[in-house]
Amino acid sequence: MGNFDNLFPYIISLFVYFLLNLFITFVFFVVSAHPEFKGILNRGLLKEVFFAYFVTLLLSLVLIILIDNEGFFGLFLFTVLVVLLSITFGKVLEWYQEMSNQANKDYLTGLYNHGYFKDYLKELFRETKKAGGQFSLAFLDLDDFKKYNDYHGHVQGDRLLKFVGEYLKNETKEQGFTVARYGGEEFAIVLPKTTKHEAATFMDGLRKKLNDTPFDGVDRLPYRCISFSCGIAEYEAEMYEESELLHKADQALYYSKTQGKNNVQLYDEKRISRDALKFKEDLDAIEEQLKLLLYKDVYTYRHSKRVFKYAMEFSDRLSLTEEEKRTLILGALVHDIGKIEVSRDIINKTSKLDRDEWEIMKKHVIWGKEIVLSDGRFEEVIPLVELHHERYDGRGYPYGLRGEEIPKLARILCIIDSFDAMTTDRPYQRTKTFSEAIVELRRCSGTQFDPQYVEPFIQMIEEYYPEKIANANEAVSM
Repeated sequence: MGNFDNLFPYIISLFVYFLLNLFITFVFFVVSAHPEFKGILNRGLLKEVFFAYFVTLLLSLVLIILIDNEGFFGLFLFTVLVVLLSITFGKVLEWYQEMSNQANKDYLTGLYNHGYFKDYLKELFRETKKAGGQFSLAFLDLDDFKKYNDYHGHVQGDRLLKFVGEYLKNETKEQGFTVARYGGEEFAIVLPKTTKHEAATFMDGLRKKLNDTPFDGVDRLPYRCISFSCGIAEYEAEMYEESELLHKADQALYYSKTQGKNNVQLYDEKRISRDALKFKEDLDAIEEQLKLLLYKDVYTYRHSKRVFKYAMEFSDRLSLTEEEKRTLILGALVHDIGKIEVSRDIINKTSKLDRDEWEIMKKHVIWGKEIVLSDGRFEEVIPLVELHHERYDGRGYPYGLRGEEIPKLARILCIIDSFDAMTTDRPYQRTKTFSEAIVELRRCSGTQFDPQYVEPFIQMIEEYYPEKIANANEAVSM
């Protein structure tokens, strides 16, 4: 058996080597200090380095002892031990990397997920606030993704998300930007050392290139291509925490959508007016009121949401002021709120209403007006709530107004409301197909509906929902 005194110099040498390497590693990390690199350390790299050096030191001691005691046979035993440990550590490392990827990556697109992104942004914000510097944050949302999903199915919708995710990753790789799937069809990009104006130029180039990139089925989308709306905000030294930056980027994204989609907008309080932000708050407030209907009448709740959606789409095609657009959209969402006051027996009746029940039902427009008035925040939508059942020929209710006596927005809402009512299943009436509803709109143009808005609405439906019309035509031909 060997003498420990023979091993002592080797052991001292190993420890010196170990400490020296630790020192060099420490210097490397200090010199390379950077928010992004620091994020990597937080994810376990430093622990892996220390573990690797510890294993190296341990194996070196085992080697010295085996050679000192067993000679060449000891060397053979050590080789076997190293091979077995290498295989074991390789499997463990693969498992560790797989678990890390699963924890940080989105399962569908392979991009970083929402949780990782929030942690990364928080760390970058803290480091930038401490050391100075600049960076920008971009939120982008695929335009009309729900239409694509509804027409082509979820499998093809997932392919589109994966395609866009791969596109964003490849296009930002050279710049070193961090891309994450923020949720649904929304993505987030962090652009270090980039001003908001530089970020806007980059993102707009990204948008235009994506517009020109072919993909199956996008010809049915309004822009006939893959497009996204994008909002950008820049880190500012006076910001207290990263939530302020997230909020501004989100507001810029919302503003981008209100400007017709397929565009890039910077957060700018002078441009994103208080009216625009108030509009979003108003929508949220009305949505909370509307949820009261959900517990009493699911049909009316869902009908109101669909009418709201049609109003959003139709308002962009009309020569309306921004204020008129907002009023139409808010009115569409809240137009049937008065039905909260109608008894459940009448609302959920599975047969046609009798005369007395119908008279009660017609009062929902008056009750709706009173509800809106009592709230005090949305008086501009009262004409839409109260008068959306007036007819162009004067045979509507509650006042029998005719033609131009009916406010313009109420005349528009009457068309939208009637179209959805015709194409939605109710126990006491047969659902019309989109094609049949279009025929009915044209038949009643000039009597029930204002003729100047009937054809523009039909054109919008034919352009935005060609699959619904195609399916209806196929059903008729069969």
